[in-house]
Amino acid sequence: MIRKTIKILFLAYAIISGVIAQPKYEFRAAWVGTVGKLDWPVSYETDEQKEELTDMLDGMESANMNAVIFQVRPSCDVFYDSEIEPWSNWLTGTEGNAPSPYYDPLHFAVEESHKRNMELHAWFNPYRVKKSTWYSNGVHSDHVYKKHPEWILSSGSDKKSGLIEENYYGLDSWGLEKNPTEVTYYLNPGLQEVRDYVLSVIMEVVNNYNIDGIHMDDYFYPYSGITNEDQQTFEDFPRGFTNIHDWRRDNVNLLIAAIHDSINIVKSHVKFGMSPFGIWKNGVPAGIVGMDAYNTIYCDPINWLNNQYIDYITPQLYWEFGGGQDYGKLMPWWADKAMSNERHLYTGNAPYRIGDWHNWSANELPRQIRLNRDTDGCQGNVYFRVNFGVLDNPKGFLDSLENDFYQYQALAPQMFWIDSIAPNAPQNLEFSQNGDDHIITWDKPTAASDGDTATRFVLYQDLFKPVNINKPENIIRIIDGSLDSISVTDLSIGHLALTSLDRLNNESEAINVGEVSIDVPSQLARKFQLLQNYPNPFNPTTTIPFIVEKRTKITLAIYDINGRKISDIIDDQEVNAGKYEFNFHASGIPSGVYFYRLQTDNFMLNKKMLLLK
Repeated sequence: MIRKTIKILFLAYAIISGVIAQPKYEFRAAWVGTVGKLDWPVSYETDEQKEELTDMLDGMESANMNAVIFQVRPSCDVFYDSEIEPWSNWLTGTEGNAPSPYYDPLHFAVEESHKRNMELHAWFNPYRVKKSTWYSNGVHSDHVYKKHPEWILSSGSDKKSGLIEENYYGLDSWGLEKNPTEVTYYLNPGLQEVRDYVLSVIMEVVNNYNIDGIHMDDYFYPYSGITNEDQQTFEDFPRGFTNIHDWRRDNVNLLIAAIHDSINIVKSHVKFGMSPFGIWKNGVPAGIVGMDAYNTIYCDPINWLNNQYIDYITPQLYWEFGGGQDYGKLMPWWADKAMSNERHLYTGNAPYRIGDWHNWSANELPRQIRLNRDTDGCQGNVYFRVNFGVLDNPKGFLDSLENDFYQYQALAPQMFWIDSIAPNAPQNLEFSQNGDDHIITWDKPTAASDGDTATRFVLYQDLFKPVNINKPENIIRIIDGSLDSISVTDLSIGHLALTSLDRLNNESEAINVGEVSIDVPSQLARKFQLLQNYPNPFNPTTTIPFIVEKRTKITLAIYDINGRKISDIIDDQEVNAGKYEFNFHASGIPSGVYFYRLQTDNFMLNKKMLLLK
């Protein structure tokens, strides 16, 4: 939800040993599972479904997340108005029935996500048809299971290897009931007509919806394993292969290549991402052991990267540091493979394991985020799942995102291989004040050489000029591209800048307005004041307010109990008279008493604050 009132603070990120600054470009997403009504919807009622979804998106926006991975086709049934496949039974309670009163959930999700400056990636399961324990109301006559039984393969138990997910309390990692005798039905990847069918399903969405990405997960060949179920298909359509295992991998590769090519022709700005199982091959990299994507589910993501069929890879790295599935080994390996092929890595992370029987430490996910940020080639995270692992705040994980790792807004990373042309800058940025309202206006830019205009604008403010647009802490608001003015309240003294963004977050040069002079009540500016920080005690962020009575040079610094300086927040910079607030971020230092000092040429003020972790 776009906040009606925005309090704009000039934020200074503490320069502390061991702290990795928050990036301006970072993918921050969560999976929204609809299979089995995992995350959404709870209700079958239209109004309640809309409210559930907007509440979920509000929570993600509050945490400064910028993308939603929304499951739209869990098992050859859909959460959008399709001419190919039936409405999902998990949406309405009966497969094939449209919502009543009618609405299109995918269209609604796209519109609501974009209102909150979040991308929406439509998440497809390409081959999964159904399981024997699903669909108590029966399979709809328009379901592919009924229309094309000749396309369907089946395998026995869907129980996964213990190296992936232990069988606990009769549930799998999704929270769905396990059944040792359950049969899995899936489309036969070896048939050309199946690959064409899946492609048509995906392209229906690409053509008809304003999505930002297509996303597929690891459900290709079944985890339960395949033996001779597709032997006849292999003999009928070998395509020159003599090894059935290589043939199966090529079946998947053909589909991935076809999706890539079709998206590029129809809507080249739509991103294509894949989320494979987190181990490519057993023993790769050295020390990694376990079931792998290459030999069990016949997925070869290194082939997809080498051929640049995909724009980003999101391996499901649902493990801790250490052991045979060491996050500290797997993530840098994937980052190297993505970077060497000039593609992005957004890791798939498992905060659900904080709150389930794995009982991960509260420090595990923060440690993984820090390693991601400190590793070349890794540009973000996707969390499984949004309602069980993120928004339910297990062991304070959501708090750590909001108050620490995602304290500032970030833009989704640019993909220069798709589009590297920046939009033209807006023009004639102006500022005026009418009581408490601060009015900012501008002229929209002309089209760039590729025909793109601004899809959004970014408003920055900085105490000093020129405005530094590379610091995420200087972002005030990301604005819809249809607007040419906004009204905000509680601006502080400083300088404003505005840029244009295109669909892929290429950014124009900044245009600036002169120093913003905000009326300061006379009683506040009668003398220099250093006020008490808040909150106090704090962890890990606190706000330090002070008042300056006239234009002067100031220094604001943080010291430990022994008088050692640990951070320069403002270093001998000239400011105007007024009230200021700066954030101090202390995630890299231990608990204890600290002092902050405001100093000018003529005086020095000190106050004490307490960090409790």
